[in-house]
Parts: sequence; C-alpha cells; structure tokens
Amino acid sequence: MAKYIVEEHKTSSYEKNYKMPLLNIIPAIVWSIPLHQKLFSDASWWMTLGICAAFVVLYCALSYIPIIAAVPCIAGVIIFTGLFWVFADYIGNDVARIIVKVIIAVGFGFMELAVFANAMVPWLEGKKKQGPRVRRVEE
Repeated sequence: MAKYIVEEHKTSSYEKNYKMPLLNIIPAIVWSIPLHQKLFSDASWWMTLGICAAFVVLYCALSYIPIIAAVPCIAGVIIFTGLFWVFADYIGNDVARIIVKVIIAVGFGFMELAVFANAMVPWLEGKKKQGPRVRRVEE
C-alpha cells in the first residue's frame, strides 16, 4: 500500500525594496533638462517647474512597474555613466582610463539591474506560484 506525503514549499517570497528605485531621481532630473529645452523652451518658469517635476515623478514611478522598469533603468545607466566618465577623462594613461570607464559602466549597469530586478522578481513570483509537492512512498 502506498502513502502520499504532501510537502509545502518553505521558501519565503521576495520583499520589494521601495527605496532602491529612488536612485533614479538623479537621472530623472538630468533627463528633464533636455526635455524642457527641446519641447518646452518657451514655457514660463512655473510651467517648466511643473513639467519637469511631473517628469521626475513619472520617471521614478516607472521604476516600480515590472517590464516597463527597463526603460528608466537603461536611461539611468546612460546618464550615470555619462556623469561619472567625466572624472575618468582626467586620467592621463589611456589604458587606465579605458579600464576605469569600463568599471564605471559595469558598476552602474549592475546598480540599475538591481533596480530592474527589484521591480521584476515579485511579479515573476506571482506568475509562477507553486502548489504543494505530493510524493508517493511505497511501503
């Protein structure tokens, strides 16, 4: 006669970090400048402030949404690398400068990958809920 054993999964679910996507405030502010200059250059000061503030809020809000978070994360890597490559340009040795630039790009790439994973992992866990595991044991 066989026995059936029901085993529950004991893995804990991922707890979303709501502070991590706020790293994208800096790229949002930087991206709001060309947005203002190209699209709304004739707007008044208050209108410019409102449009740029709305853009910053929208940019950061998109960092929380699964799949769509890829857009602000890619834009964040571009801005962060551009901002910090300035310091690497003062290195006189070409090989060392290239190595430092690659390290900067990879570091910010991983940082934005963490922001993207923070948005994606809870969504993926919700999509793939696993039921209990049933084992058959022969006696």
